[in-house]
Amino acid sequence: MLRLFPLLLALAASPAAAQIVVVPLDPVDPSEVEPMPDSVESAEGEVIELEPFDLETLEPLPPGSVVGDEVITTEEDIVAAGTGARIRGLDKLAGTVEDFALATGETVGLGWLQITLGECRYPVENPSGDAYAWLVIREEAGEAPVFEGWMVASSPALNALDHARFDVWVIACTTE
Repeated sequence: MLRLFPLLLALAASPAAAQIVVVPLDPVDPSEVEPMPDSVESAEGEVIELEPFDLETLEPLPPGSVVGDEVITTEEDIVAAGTGARIRGLDKLAGTVEDFALATGETVGLGWLQITLGECRYPVENPSGDAYAWLVIREEAGEAPVFEGWMVASSPALNALDHARFDVWVIACTTE
C-alpha cells in the first residue's frame, strides 16, 4: 500500500518541491495503489481536508523568493572591532578547560593546537551581548588550518571547530 500522498502534499508546499523525485524500489502494480484520500487525520485527531494538486503545474520559485505570508526582518548589529578576545578551550580527553586572553594577531597553544586571533567584533549597543571572532586554528604538525573562520559567542555550534580531542569557542571581545 502506497501512503506517500500526505507526505507529497506537505513537501509540495515547500520551495524544494520541484526537486522531489519519487522512485519506487519495487515494481508497483497500479491496481494496488490507493487513490489519494480527500482528508487525513492529524496526530491531535483533527481532520484536515486535502485539495488535489498536479505536480506538473508546480513551478520552482526564483532564488531569494519568500514563501509564506509573514516576512520577518531583523536589524543588523552595528559592530566595532575589539582589541582582543577571551577564548575557552576544552581538552576532551583530559577533561580540562583553559581560558585564554588573546590580543588581535596573537597566537596561543592548546595541547598541540595553535590558535590565532585575526579579529574580534562586538555589537556597539551591547558589548557584552555577543562576540564574533575570526580564528585560525592549526595543528603543530600540519600546514593547513583545521579551522579558519568566524566563531560566534552566542551560537558556538554555528561554525565550530571539528576536532577529535579539542573544542574551542569564543567567550567575549576585549576592548582595552
